[in-house]
Amino acid sequence: MSSKLLTKFPGIIQTQEPLAMHTWFQLGGNAEYFAEPQSWETFLDLLKYASLENIPVRILGSGSNVLVRNEGVSGLVISVGEALPSLLEVNENCVRVSGNVPLSRLVIAAVRAGLGGIEDLIGIPGTVGGALHGNIGTDSTDIGQFLKCAKIASLDGTVSVVDKADMIFGYHQSSLADSIVLEAEFEFREENPLELTQRMQKRWIIRKASQPMGHQGSGRIFRNSTESGMSASELVEHVGMLGTRVGGASVCERHANYIVTEPDCTPNDVLRLIRLIQEQVHEHAGIRLELELEIW
Repeated sequence: MSSKLLTKFPGIIQTQEPLAMHTWFQLGGNAEYFAEPQSWETFLDLLKYASLENIPVRILGSGSNVLVRNEGVSGLVISVGEALPSLLEVNENCVRVSGNVPLSRLVIAAVRAGLGGIEDLIGIPGTVGGALHGNIGTDSTDIGQFLKCAKIASLDGTVSVVDKADMIFGYHQSSLADSIVLEAEFEFREENPLELTQRMQKRWIIRKASQPMGHQGSGRIFRNSTESGMSASELVEHVGMLGTRVGGASVCERHANYIVTEPDCTPNDVLRLIRLIQEQVHEHAGIRLELELEIW
């Protein structure tokens, strides 16, 4: 497999690429094969070839919701990050954007254009594509409700355009979860840019004050439970887990749904702490917390 892949895509495929540098946790082993394509055409060619050769593929966006195990990842990891061309166009009350654009960049562009609806999503990490995969949102809004259509690719490289009517969006989930979002078009409501900016800035301050410090390796862990009136963070704090440490991993003091890491932390420390939190919340609150974090 290796010689074929390397020969087919010379200068694009790296072998045994450390994935820690590509994730917010800054942990984990290597990718057997790693590609950071600089064109969407090459990206689709990689998908098509991997599908034909039965090579397992994982897609890596900003790495904010991924924990890589010590053993690393077999097969091919393709980065859809800043190396790929990005698109962000505003036309009246619509915004067309490529899936690799950071979510906060979309929010800021919409607010500057006087387009309201997603200003509360400022400061949420990840890309537009990742946000649509998990239908990221708050108690009052989610990104899926503003989507008009999306250009998507399946893992075999097939490209299609899907209208909103043909998609399903639920709480932190969507029918786009198994697709790669190449482009998306949103339709927002026109509002006063100054008022939007003030709301966005207020949300930014609140969110940043409750997130881990920028220098810390970290990741958001659980989905909010639909069984309880409390968020995942409130449940973890309610059962007394705030600050709990396992090895080099600890529950964030600023926001209990984040785990932060020390330089000596291992992926197993994070996994053990996750299991401990789930056990304690189930034992004391009767709730089974589900992972929002992806574990590779």
